[in-house]
Amino acid sequence: MARAALKVPDLEHVEWPDFAARMQWRQGEHVSLIGPTGGGKTTLALSLLKARTYCAVLGCKPDDDVLPELTRHGFKRTLELPERGDPPRVLVWPAYSRPKNERRNVLGRTLTQAFRAGGWTVVADEVSYLTRRLRLEEPLLDLWEQGRSNRCSFVAATQRPAWVPLALYSQATHLFLWGTRDGADLARIGSLNGADPDPIRAAVANLPKFRALYLNTRTGDMLTTVAPRKIEPR
Repeated sequence: MARAALKVPDLEHVEWPDFAARMQWRQGEHVSLIGPTGGGKTTLALSLLKARTYCAVLGCKPDDDVLPELTRHGFKRTLELPERGDPPRVLVWPAYSRPKNERRNVLGRTLTQAFRAGGWTVVADEVSYLTRRLRLEEPLLDLWEQGRSNRCSFVAATQRPAWVPLALYSQATHLFLWGTRDGADLARIGSLNGADPDPIRAAVANLPKFRALYLNTRTGDMLTTVAPRKIEPR
């Protein structure tokens, strides 16, 4: 017998300024963003950082339209996490022209140093690249699974739910999902802890373009919003 179609939940839609004002994101809680290129994941992630002092953004792409704008918002481009948090806001983005092992060393070292120092918010704009290409799953899991103990928050973005560790779902308090009808991706969403996957899958499969489903995995609260068009840190 064919499975009945999932009922799409009736969700509140909140425009970005109102959503950003009411989102309760505590240091030590993780944020995950999953959706296709061009949906606004990076802009949304970076716009959340106005509530954080110590931020390390990891550049994972050969080129990007959004990350260079960070230097206009107080971020210093570097290849090292600063000691004692000075400067407190950095963009760690090794050039793709560097050998892969060198890129792996730079980004892996930053992840490890942020975790050990504590209190940092680390942003990775493509977790699939870090895990599948650079083999950095171990330091990523340290942040996801133990970051709360030393007040580290990890903001992780990826295009495909099926391509990344389960910790991206199970350890995130705040989850943003963009629309997809891919069966493997929708099945992966069923791995969420503490939430009924059926209404989530139904909502994601029916999201309009550019609209994101927000889910608080601890409280079960769900609504939709649209990413801001430009970075809004500070």
